[in-house]
Amino acid sequence: MSSGSYALPPSLSEATLRFQHAATEIIDSYEAQHADEENQITPAQLAEGVDQFLSTITRIDQVEGESGPIRKEDPTKIGDYGMSLLTDLGAWAVQLNLAVPRQDLEIVTLAAADWVVRHEGQIHTLEPVVNALANFANRMHETSLLEPLTLFMGRVAQASSSAIKQDLEKNNPIRPWRILHLNRGIMATRTHNPALMERVFDDLVRYLPEDAPTFFAEGMQQMEALNYPQPVRQIMGRYFDRWTRPRMH
Repeated sequence: MSSGSYALPPSLSEATLRFQHAATEIIDSYEAQHADEENQITPAQLAEGVDQFLSTITRIDQVEGESGPIRKEDPTKIGDYGMSLLTDLGAWAVQLNLAVPRQDLEIVTLAAADWVVRHEGQIHTLEPVVNALANFANRMHETSLLEPLTLFMGRVAQASSSAIKQDLEKNNPIRPWRILHLNRGIMATRTHNPALMERVFDDLVRYLPEDAPTFFAEGMQQMEALNYPQPVRQIMGRYFDRWTRPRMH
């Protein structure tokens, strides 16, 4: 399955198709190399679980609608379950050195996160979602997707659990909550949309006040290096002045 055609957020039908391609390749590769191994959960077992997960959330959308709370099931628990399976199956793709199946599973992860967001659940496991978003951005060539990507990152942040939002691991620079907001700030800047930049920058200084001065200082350097349009420079300059210059007391 080619990873060159993008839609964001991915639909469940696209996610299901990508999963089927990825699962087939991972299972075939695993069985060719690990046929005699026992005492571990196999890719086939994980794939069966992911298949059931995707069938379940697709059926829920068909019965309950594609947005809003779900009457009988808990979208947070369902999302946690699916994310765990996808993470484990993705680890096999990495171990087996299967780049395209890994990318396809990241698209499935984004679709799963979108499902949780749409049904007003909480995302408890942020790392695989943030990694998938970052890798999606790195592979993305369509500038038309910059705004949808930035907006989707915002919805993921909003749906993150209260424990994640408390940001208690401030000594960990690679914590997913930090990476999400910094990457979102970069994506917003690349949109050249001043209104969207302001909204994202306000979130960044709210959630990552310690990182704001460096982010805006580096942003000003990029304004010159990449010759950004004047309205974009003005927004970055205003936040730079506010958050990096010494203040009078």
